[in-house]
Amino acid sequence: MATAAIVIDNFLSTDKWNTIQSGITSYLNSSTYMEERTSLHTQINGWIEDKLKELNLWQTSWKDEIPLFSSINVGIPVSDRESSGESGGYHIESGGYILYIHPTWDASWGGHLKFKDCDVAQIEPTPNRFVWVNPKIWHGIEVFNNTATNNRITVVAWPSGTVEYPSADLIINTSV
Repeated sequence: MATAAIVIDNFLSTDKWNTIQSGITSYLNSSTYMEERTSLHTQINGWIEDKLKELNLWQTSWKDEIPLFSSINVGIPVSDRESSGESGGYHIESGGYILYIHPTWDASWGGHLKFKDCDVAQIEPTPNRFVWVNPKIWHGIEVFNNTATNNRITVVAWPSGTVEYPSADLIINTSV
């Protein structure tokens, strides 16, 4: 078994979290899927960089990669961007992270991050949760339903690299 992903809850400080919440109001009830790069997006990625440096997880090459492969993603209920095609709703990357920035989430809404061939099948998109997915790990997004009171909003980036962090709140391992 190898580390497939790590999860760190309450990733950003309260003051940073409050700044994010005041900046995402236009995304909360949008009726269309969006991928945007804004000044807020740049600011959040800077905070993620600072936190990863604090945890000794930062890799220098990411400074150039993150601006190329990152955005704020706004998922809307019942949109399915994953399950068609041969992969069955999963895809792989060369590494990367997800930070959930929506203000609230209820597990009954769905929208979980799902893993294939791992010891954990899915995790809830809990606000202020950071997830690093290691390279070549099949993962996807569960469709969420229209009972959600707000959209599923994330900051994602796909820099290459593997992360190991024994102090993570959850370590997801491959099962094959």
